[in-house]
Amino acid sequence: MKGPTLAYIATFTYLIPPVAAVSRFRSLDRAMRIFFLYSLVSFLEVLTEYILGAKGINNAFISNYSDFIECVSFSIVYSISTEERRIKVVIRALALLFICAWAVNKMYFETPGQINGQIAVVSRTFIIVISVLIIQTLLKNTDTLITNQPMFWVSAGSILYSAGVLVIFGLSNEIIKHSMAYFQIAWHINWSLIIVTNLMFTKGLLCRVKK
Repeated sequence: MKGPTLAYIATFTYLIPPVAAVSRFRSLDRAMRIFFLYSLVSFLEVLTEYILGAKGINNAFISNYSDFIECVSFSIVYSISTEERRIKVVIRALALLFICAWAVNKMYFETPGQINGQIAVVSRTFIIVISVLIIQTLLKNTDTLITNQPMFWVSAGSILYSAGVLVIFGLSNEIIKHSMAYFQIAWHINWSLIIVTNLMFTKGLLCRVKK
C-alpha cells in the first residue's frame, strides 16, 4: 500500500545527518561524533521499521527500544558537551531515573506488540528538560553567536520535535473524536517536524565553531 509522500520524505531525511557528517567526521568533537553515531543508528531503526511494516510484521518493539536508545544517547552527548559539573550531575541523575522508569514500565506495564505511549511521553519530556539545560548553559558560557554552536542546533531540534510530539499525543484522543481527517493532519505535522528536526541536526553536524 502506498503511503503519503511526506512520510517517505521524512523517512529519507533520517539519512541526511549521518551522510552530511561523514565528510568532516575527523573535525567533529567527541560529543558530536557520538551524536553522529546516534543519528546513524536512528536511521537504521527507521529503515528497519519501514521494512518490517512493508512486510506486515509488527514493528512496535523497535519504537519502544528507540526511546531508550535516544534518551541514553542524548544524555551521553549532552554530558560530554558541557564543562559544567552541576549540569553533568543533573543530566546523569535524570538519565538514571529515566532508565529505572523505562525498566519498570517494560517489565510490568508494557503491552507486547503495542507502542508504549507512557514511555514515549516520558522520553519526550526528558529530552526537552535536558535540552533546555544545555541551551541555558550555552547562553551563559558562549561568547560568540549561539547559532555557531553545534550543540545549539541539536538541542533546539530536539526541543522542537519533542514538544510537537507531546502536543500531538496529548490531543490525539480529542483529534480522533472529531475526525480521522484531523488525525491525518496531525501525522502530517509530525512528519514535517521530523524533516525540520533532521535538517537542524544536519546543521549542527556541519557547524564549525567560530572562535
